[in-house]
Amino acid sequence: MDSLDILTRMASATLSRLMDAPVECGILLNRLKNSTTTAGTTTQTARLSHLEREVGEGPLTEAISGSGTVAMNHVSSDFRWSRYRPHVQDAGFESVLGIRLRLDEGATAALAFFAPGAQAFPLQVIAGAHSFADPAARGLRLVLELLSTSTRATDLQSALESRTSIDIACGVIMAQNRCSYDDAIAIIAKASSHRNLKLRKVAEGILEKLPGGAPRTHFEH
Repeated sequence: MDSLDILTRMASATLSRLMDAPVECGILLNRLKNSTTTAGTTTQTARLSHLEREVGEGPLTEAISGSGTVAMNHVSSDFRWSRYRPHVQDAGFESVLGIRLRLDEGATAALAFFAPGAQAFPLQVIAGAHSFADPAARGLRLVLELLSTSTRATDLQSALESRTSIDIACGVIMAQNRCSYDDAIAIIAKASSHRNLKLRKVAEGILEKLPGGAPRTHFEH
């Protein structure tokens, strides 16, 4: 999702200016009925964000499931996240900060900030990260709402097109067999069951055999 890439770059730039030092960022987004999505400002942070999905621990996971904020300012001497922590060290980071983004019901997300030096995230920096997280969460909520609206519109169009194809195919069967609509639907349903195909596929197959091919519906562009 391009929006996540943009968000991590903005988060990284904001904290880098605040600390006057380079900070990288990763993000994890969970949505119901959708797979978990991760992103990062670098290949390393993107990989670390994705790794949390596999090991089930880390700053993103703890920020989402815990209090919303988690900091590790001495990675080399901290004993948390035994499966995750070695990968952070290998990537050259000594400080990690996780901040939850408060989204609407059905979605959870968090940002993780990574810095090469120890003690990179004192209280004032954490406060700055929270100040960024609030508008970032509002922006992400809007993106998710737009995606949901687009998905619903696509699903509706698909349903309308499917219904239209079936109805036209029923009309063809009714004309050919001089039968009722219910009889035509029954014929399509029987073919669907025998051939293990969806009703729409059977209907489209009938329409494709027409002399002029399948007619266009007004839902097509």
